[in-house]
Amino acid sequence: MGAAGTGPFENDDALDFLDTLEEAGPDERRAQVERAMGRVVRSDGYIEAPEMAEAIAAAVVVAACDDPESVVAERYVPRWVEEEPLEVDERLEDLATAALHRALRPDDNEWWELWDEARATDDITQRLSRYLETLGD
Repeated sequence: MGAAGTGPFENDDALDFLDTLEEAGPDERRAQVERAMGRVVRSDGYIEAPEMAEAIAAAVVVAACDDPESVVAERYVPRWVEEEPLEVDERLEDLATAALHRALRPDDNEWWELWDEARATDDITQRLSRYLETLGD
C-alpha cells in the first residue's frame, strides 16, 4: 500500500476506487460497488490487498448511503454519497456485510496480513465493526 491509514478510504487503492465511482453515473456506481464487493465475497482463494481495499471502500460506501452519519469521522467521503446516494436494499447490505467479514478474516487476505505486520489489527477491527453495526450486523 502507498498512502495508508487505518480508515476505509485512507489508502491509494480505495481512493482510486472512489475516483472511479465519482466519474460514473448513479446506475454504474451501484454496479461497480457490487462488483468490488462480489469479487472478494465469491472468491474462495487468497485476496490481494488492492482488491480487499476496494471491497472495503465499497462496503463503507453502502453503509454511508444507508446512514450518512456513520462516516462523519472519515476523510475522503465522496460528496455524491449525500447528494445521490445508492439505493440500499437488503441484498446490497448483505453483500457489504459479507465483504467486511471477509476483510476481517486473518487466514486468506493480504490486507489483513499487512495490518497484522503493522500491529494494527485491533484498530482496523474496531473501525470496520462500526460499519458492520450500521449495516445491521
